[in-house]
Amino acid sequence: MFNFKTLKLTKRCDSESTNSFVGIRRGANNELEFRLPHGFDDFPENDFDATKNLFFKMYRTFQKFERDSTRDILDTRSNGKDQIQKEKDGYRFKNKEDNDVVLYSKIALIENLLDVYRDLALDQMERRIGADEKVDYSKIDRYLDRAIYLSKDVIYIDEMDLPRQTLRYESTTLIDLFCFIVSELQNELAHDIEPRVQELAHRFSEQHLSHEESLFNEETFETTIRTLKGVLDDIDKRTAYKDEDYWRLYDAIETFLYGELDMDNPHEDGTFWGISNFSSVWEDMCSTFFFYTDFKRIIYADTNIIFNGQRIANAKSAGYFPIYKKEDFADPFFIEFRGKKRWMRPDLVSEDNDIFSVSVYDWKYVLIDCFIRSNKKMQLDITKQLCYEFSLKKLNVNNEVSSCFVIPRFGNSFIDIKQLHTRFQHNKLDVITANFLETQQIYLTHD
Repeated sequence: MFNFKTLKLTKRCDSESTNSFVGIRRGANNELEFRLPHGFDDFPENDFDATKNLFFKMYRTFQKFERDSTRDILDTRSNGKDQIQKEKDGYRFKNKEDNDVVLYSKIALIENLLDVYRDLALDQMERRIGADEKVDYSKIDRYLDRAIYLSKDVIYIDEMDLPRQTLRYESTTLIDLFCFIVSELQNELAHDIEPRVQELAHRFSEQHLSHEESLFNEETFETTIRTLKGVLDDIDKRTAYKDEDYWRLYDAIETFLYGELDMDNPHEDGTFWGISNFSSVWEDMCSTFFFYTDFKRIIYADTNIIFNGQRIANAKSAGYFPIYKKEDFADPFFIEFRGKKRWMRPDLVSEDNDIFSVSVYDWKYVLIDCFIRSNKKMQLDITKQLCYEFSLKKLNVNNEVSSCFVIPRFGNSFIDIKQLHTRFQHNKLDVITANFLETQQIYLTHD
């Protein structure tokens, strides 16, 4: 397991790369780098807990995005299976803008451990055949050869091999070690921990660790890892009989304790943990946040997220793309020319706030610099936003429409519209920042 204290953080402000990759990969110097999302310039350096918490939240985020996205493609497209290519520990597919997305959401050292935990029945593994001091008189004839013959035709049998729930020292310690690691992981992943796993993990901690030692504590990480490696080595030396279950547990623990990330290439095109196009994740995060905070006002959303266990989409745009819209809302987002319609899909439209009867939101996974300096993408984004406003005016010319772009930011901050390109002021467009961690938490808790 890698040490969060020594994991190098790469921020956009100090990175030459402008792509939207977020995750961990090896850099040019073959060292592990955690590339942070856009807007994380103020993320603290050398902060073990902050880095650890972000890693596990991103781990859960990628898992949720994988479940939702692959299921979405398979559920909504007749040729869905052709849209998903299984990669090593991940997937390659097209997002709704038809952009290529490569997602590696699995880390072998964690996944192997959790897979073994899901597959094996720990209570059954604790049961063994062992010697018992009780005597079953119905089977006494089978033990005459082991009996001690006393005077007056009396025989003495000190033990029989009978089924009972007994624990071998080495096997028991292996199970306890396994449960300790699983419980520590599940705690960081915000998973429920089974009482039996907690019990065995506590027993291991009591016997082998001091009170404050933990796997994911900055002060005790290295000493705890060393202790666990020593216990595993001792178990392996002292265990004579090693069955299939033993090796599954042993291999999963060994991979966790000694492994890092399986990355074959040290450069940009190598295997990584993360996602090549984080904008797709950011869009789902923002949509989930707005459906949580402003559901009653949403009249249109270009999304098919899973919210509280259900797909949110209830209609289709242009007869193909799944969207959400209120039943009485007539989709106006098209431009008609010579009898043909060219459809558009804004990210989200809400109605009836304090100042404007409509507001159009566009999720943008970009740096604030993209809205300060003139560039082709900014010009195109502004033009699209004005087209959305024009389409809404067709429904009601008296509509007061506001438009804004939403970009990620670590922490809370506000953007002075005066620092933006002059086209934003001329067209009354706004750019707002969304607190990344708050948005992410909503995304993770409304599965």
